[in-house]
Amino acid sequence: VEFLHGPSFLQVGTRDADLRPLHTCAVGAVVHDDRRTVTVFVPAARAGRALENLRHNGRVALGAGQMSHEAYQLKGTYLSSRPTTDEDIARQEAFRVKLLESARQGYPEEIAKPFALGFAYRPGAAITFRVEAIFRQTPGPGAGEQLA
Repeated sequence: VEFLHGPSFLQVGTRDADLRPLHTCAVGAVVHDDRRTVTVFVPAARAGRALENLRHNGRVALGAGQMSHEAYQLKGTYLSSRPTTDEDIARQEAFRVKLLESARQGYPEEIAKPFALGFAYRPGAAITFRVEAIFRQTPGPGAGEQLA
């Protein structure tokens, strides 16, 4: 749960009817109380094709990685989408602050500012899915293994 709440780089993966993959960056996620449902926030400008794919086949993957190289992939089934709310935007801003602080790794803020500009997230789409499997993606022994 804490891993998805950041600071993690997030990528949402989908596929179309011809099995062509599509990925898009996400800015923030929330794990729901059941710990099996996740909502991930994707900028609306980047969400169109992913949502088409999800409506067509319902398969979604969420990659999450941190600067330490620890990484996981969650695979599951699409449940719903909606525009982001003010509460979602507040979560995204907190997520973005943690992510940028992690990415700076001691660099001065003026170096990090151009990086920050790449994380536009309004308006956004909140995509909710049910997690069915989690895989370790951290490089090294055990990479690709499904977690219990």
